[in-house]
Amino acid sequence: MPLDSRFRQWLEDAAARPWPDFTNAGVEAIRAFFDEGNAAITRPPSEYPVKEVTEDVIDVENGRIGLRWYTPTVHGSSATRPGVLFFHGGGFTIGSVDNYDTLCRALCRASKCVIISVDYRLAPEHRFPTAAEDCLAALAHVRSVAHTHGVDRARLAVAGDSAGGQLAAVTALSDRETGAPPLRAQCLIYPQTDFSPEGTPSLSTLSEGYGLTRGARDWFVAQYLSHPAEALDPRADLLGRDDLEGLPPALVITAEFDPLRDEGERYAQKLAEAGTQVVASRYHGVIHGFMRRVGQHPLSDQLIQQCGGWLREALIEEY
Repeated sequence: MPLDSRFRQWLEDAAARPWPDFTNAGVEAIRAFFDEGNAAITRPPSEYPVKEVTEDVIDVENGRIGLRWYTPTVHGSSATRPGVLFFHGGGFTIGSVDNYDTLCRALCRASKCVIISVDYRLAPEHRFPTAAEDCLAALAHVRSVAHTHGVDRARLAVAGDSAGGQLAAVTALSDRETGAPPLRAQCLIYPQTDFSPEGTPSLSTLSEGYGLTRGARDWFVAQYLSHPAEALDPRADLLGRDDLEGLPPALVITAEFDPLRDEGERYAQKLAEAGTQVVASRYHGVIHGFMRRVGQHPLSDQLIQQCGGWLREALIEEY
């Protein structure tokens, strides 16, 4: 189907802003540009009230990272709640718990789960595999303190969008080897699963004109990886892995006009072939990052409701 008319208009509005030159602009200028743009299109957090929001800081290898816990309002219940670690997008280089505040609130309300937003360290100051290691450390910490936040450590999931979807998938893979109680679900929203220079077909066919460009994708990869050979590391090259057995059920969301569409769908197929329960949903007429339009477009609202409902069922029902 054609590109949704509202998203087309939003792309035209965004194109009217002077964009930084990815080949010359410094990382701080690019972060400021995207932070300003995201703030302009995101609904106020006050539109998505939750019961409580608390902050946490934890020690990780050679540093510290922040966690933000969102507790839902659940009337008439004092039982422990499921927990979902959420890893924000931004090409491993931009993004933060602050500019994902509204989205995490919306997901908290839709899922009735405690959402733990992870402020993992960003590249290029902290290159691969720092973000992946931070996310796994955050999961270990959440398990250790879950009871103090009213979270059932036996009912945990991971979720994220774009780079955060990649980190959620990698966390599920790495956690499988720890011997900890298994994760119950992984929610991967238009995840990046391929770091190769050539990419999948949609990276070429949708390389320009749909928000995320081929050039921007390549720039983000260059910030995250210290050397091109790292693209083949199993914590980056998810499509190259042949050890996808024994993973938690997955919801994989893709967008029709997203350069990362094909790699997300190929990963969903590989998970299914390895025996994982998979729900794969392609949203038509929309672009990479369309979740950010929650409260402004019915498909963005549908995405939040689908993810929330799926997580709620996955974390309550036995499988």
